[in-house]
Amino acid sequence: MRTDADNALRWRYSPWSERPLKTWALLLVNLAVVAVVYFTFPEKGFTGLALLLMFGMTLSMLVPIRYEFDRKGVTVFFLGTRSFRKWEHYRNLYVHKDGLFLTSMKKPSGLDPFRGHFLYYGGNRDEVVDYARKYIKR
Repeated sequence: MRTDADNALRWRYSPWSERPLKTWALLLVNLAVVAVVYFTFPEKGFTGLALLLMFGMTLSMLVPIRYEFDRKGVTVFFLGTRSFRKWEHYRNLYVHKDGLFLTSMKKPSGLDPFRGHFLYYGGNRDEVVDYARKYIKR
């Protein structure tokens, strides 16, 4: 986490250093499911499909993610790709134990998981929440 002259807040979240036991448990569960599929189905294509699905769904919980807040908006760097959203896109935020959830919905909705972004803290919970609250007016 650091700020610079343009008042940007940057941080990196690594699940292996922030939550090593949960990350190892997740990896073992993924491998166990793939092993069960491997030994259960004679068609090995199902094993590849299980591997793809299990690791595809949980990849954000296994690899490092970088975040950047600046006066323009929120940038997420994940697996070499950059995703940017302006602050105006977000209309509400929810503070959770492990991260901050930003959503485009004004009021809580069942669509929140599909319209929002969950940003993990990197040991900087207070700075992340304070910075986001400056730009997202509820």
